[in-house]
Amino acid sequence: MSTTDPTEMTGDEFAAWFDTTDDPDLTKVIRQAQPSTEPVAPGPIPMELSSIRLPVDLVVQLDAYAQAHGKNRSTVIRDALAAFVADQNSPVSRDDVVHALDVIRRAVDIQYPHAA
Repeated sequence: MSTTDPTEMTGDEFAAWFDTTDDPDLTKVIRQAQPSTEPVAPGPIPMELSSIRLPVDLVVQLDAYAQAHGKNRSTVIRDALAAFVADQNSPVSRDDVVHALDVIRRAVDIQYPHAA
């Protein structure tokens, strides 16, 4: 460790110091803390292996797409699944609700023209 002052330590040195210090009072360190001036790279994303069966023609198309875009098959599948899940979980917009209600009103008017 290059210093015993936590405010002048590298991140790794601070982590090692924090793990071994007997001083539970970190008030001084917290008061002097400054935001990082450099972006912090995110850590690795935990991955779980999943197996799926796909039609051969789809795999051929998938591989061609991946190669054309400089990606590998797993990245293309992850990106597509992430976009799908985000889309399925996103709240319905007001415009979508208004459009759906308009379609329902027109369907009701066609089915029951004298109801109104």
